[in-house]
Amino acid sequence: MKKVVRLISLIYLFIFSIELIRRTSLFLAPNIKDFLLQSLTPIKAISVGWFTTSIVQSSGAVASIAAAFAGNNLINLQTVVYILIGASLGTTITALIISLITVTKQKKDFRHGFEIALSYSIYSAFLVVIVFLLEHYLELFSKLSFFLASILGGKISLLKVPNFVDLITSQIINLLFEKINKFALLLFAFVILTFTLKYLGKSIIEVLGGEDKAKKFINKYFDSKYKSYFIGVFLTAIVFSSSITIGLLVPLAVSRLISLKKAIPFILGADLGTASDVFLASIIIGKTTAYATSITYTLFGIIGALIFLPNVNFLHKTTKYVSKKLIKISRKKALYILIAFILIPLGIILIS
Repeated sequence: MKKVVRLISLIYLFIFSIELIRRTSLFLAPNIKDFLLQSLTPIKAISVGWFTTSIVQSSGAVASIAAAFAGNNLINLQTVVYILIGASLGTTITALIISLITVTKQKKDFRHGFEIALSYSIYSAFLVVIVFLLEHYLELFSKLSFFLASILGGKISLLKVPNFVDLITSQIINLLFEKINKFALLLFAFVILTFTLKYLGKSIIEVLGGEDKAKKFINKYFDSKYKSYFIGVFLTAIVFSSSITIGLLVPLAVSRLISLKKAIPFILGADLGTASDVFLASIIIGKTTAYATSITYTLFGIIGALIFLPNVNFLHKTTKYVSKKLIKISRKKALYILIAFILIPLGIILIS
C-alpha cells in the first residue's frame, strides 16, 4: 500500500508541476518571449537541450518544459525541435554514469557494461545528425508534427484532462500565485518535475514487483530483435524513462546475461517509449503546439527504428570499433568522456 500511495503521489506531482509550468510561463510570457526567440539559434537550441538534459538526466522533463513553452507561444516549433534533438542526445548520459559506477570483477566486464551506454550515445548521435538535416533543410518535423497535431488534437482533447487537472491543482496553484514570485515558482516547478521523473519510474517498477523481476523479464524476451524492440517500447512507456530501462541493461551486460547485439533493439525501442511522458504533458497542456512537441519526439523514435532496426549489425560493429579500437576504453577514459559530454554543449552555449 505504501508503494501504491508513493506512486499516486508522484503522478500527482508530475501533473501539478506541468500545470504550474504552464501557468507561470504564460504569466511571464511578455518578459521571456523576446529573450528566447532572439538568443536560441538552431545550434544553441540543440546545445541547450543537450546540456540541460545532461544535468537533470531526464529528456522527459526537458521535453515537457519545451511543450509547455510551445503551448504558451514562448518558443516556436522549430526551436522546440532543435531542443528535443539535443535532449535526445543528452539523455544518454545516465547510462554512461551507471556503467561508470557499476562494480565489476574484471576490466573487460566494465567494457561490456559501458558498451551498452556507448551504443545508445552513438545511435543518438547518428539520429541527431539525420534529424537536424531533415529539419534544417526541409522543416520536416515542425511542419509534419503541427499538421498531425491539428488533425489529432481535437480527438485527444476529448479526454478533458485539462479540466481534471484544473480541478486537482488550481487551489494550490492559486495560493502559491498570491504568496510567491512567479519566476521563483517556475524554477520550483522545474525542480518538482525533475524530481518526479527521477523517481516515478523506480516507483512503478517497485509496484510491479521490483528491479530483479524487471531484469528477468527483460532478459527473457531477447531471443528476437523485434520482440526485444517492442518490450523496450512497452516498458519505457510505462516507467516514463529510457534512462531507467536502458540502465537496467548495464548490470545484465556486466554479468554476461545479455550481449550488446541483443541489447541494441531494446535500446531503439526504449528511445521511442520515452516519449510517453511528453505525450502525457501535452495532454495536460492541451494546446496544438504542445501536441506537436510530443508528436515530434515520437517521430524521432520512429525514424530511428526505421533506419537502425534493420541495421543492428552496423550499430553493433560501430560500437565495438569505437570501444575496443578507437578509444580502448577504461574507467579513466570513460570519466573523461563523461566530463566532455557535459562541457561540449556548455562551451557552445557560452561561445555562441
